[in-house]
Amino acid sequence: MRFGILFVSCAAFLAATAGEGPMYKVKDEVVVSGKVVSVTSVPDWMGKDGLNIALQGAEVSAPHVDVATASFLKMLEFPIGVGDELQLTGCWSKSSDGQAVFLVHTLKNRKVTLNVRDPGGSPLW
Repeated sequence: MRFGILFVSCAAFLAATAGEGPMYKVKDEVVVSGKVVSVTSVPDWMGKDGLNIALQGAEVSAPHVDVATASFLKMLEFPIGVGDELQLTGCWSKSSDGQAVFLVHTLKNRKVTLNVRDPGGSPLW
């Protein structure tokens, strides 16, 4: 009986963690700035319409930047386009395939600043 419970518990844990995406760590936050060189909307690890950008700057080249969902940014009327100069606060993480990804907490476009995560780093979308 105990083995069956342990097996079911382990299977539930593995199933719950198998779909986890990159981890956000507030203590590892950094600020990067650059120009948006591409914008794509693709399903994120949760199956939502994730907005991804590539950012190029003097101090950073970030080909995979996870911002938020496209629908969340549209609802807030915060468009992001190629050529926009952004300042991003966030942290580096790894995608499920081991690729480096920058997870955004706060983004600034011109004079407008938008938080896409709460103070603990959880997504607001």
